Amino acid sequence: MSTDLTGDAAIGRAIMTDAQAQLDAERAQAEQLDLLDPITPEDVWAVREDLGADASPTDVTREARARKRGRPAGARNRRTDDLERWLLSHGQHPAVTLMQIQSTAPEVLMEASKRRKVHSFRKDGTPNVVVEHMTYEAAQSLRARCADILMPYLVGKKPITVDMNFSGVADMFIEGVTHSADEMTEIMDAEYLPVDDEVAG
Repeated sequence: MSTDLTGDAAIGRAIMTDAQAQLDAERAQAEQLDLLDPITPEDVWAVREDLGADASPTDVTREARARKRGRPAGARNRRTDDLERWLLSHGQHPAVTLMQIQSTAPEVLMEASKRRKVHSFRKDGTPNVVVEHMTYEAAQSLRARCADILMPYLVGKKPITVDMNFSGVADMFIEGVTHSADEMTEIMDAEYLPVDDEVAG
């Protein structure tokens, strides 16, 4: 059986290949930038505790750089944690804001959005002021968006059913491009159910 793709399948493969190449290039650049990341006093202190007081400054520096370079992918560094604490010290968690909006009645959102605006000027020079506010549909849409953002944090994902009879479907799953590592694990661990050709057709 020929593996040469034509038409939409070839275009899709080319797009995915290009996306994967761009992702690989960005990962390599991020790794290079990590090497330029300065060693913090905390890094030096931790290494000196492990190596002991007799370790030379060169040995301490070399070990600190090696540890920094070996940080697992996706691991949070100390500065990320510090930034998160600083941000939360100045306001509430964004998830709380999303929940507050989602749980607010659309009529209340409409009322809260009212603004007086100068629409035009009359012939005598006086402003024609109008009151604008969010529509009911816009308020409901805002609440739905907030709920959609929060949903993955509140409800676990259900098993994924994939029709593996569809030609080329396996090529559409690329870790880091089309799906995250966690999503790829779920896809690979999912129970694949055959699709009835009569129903599918």
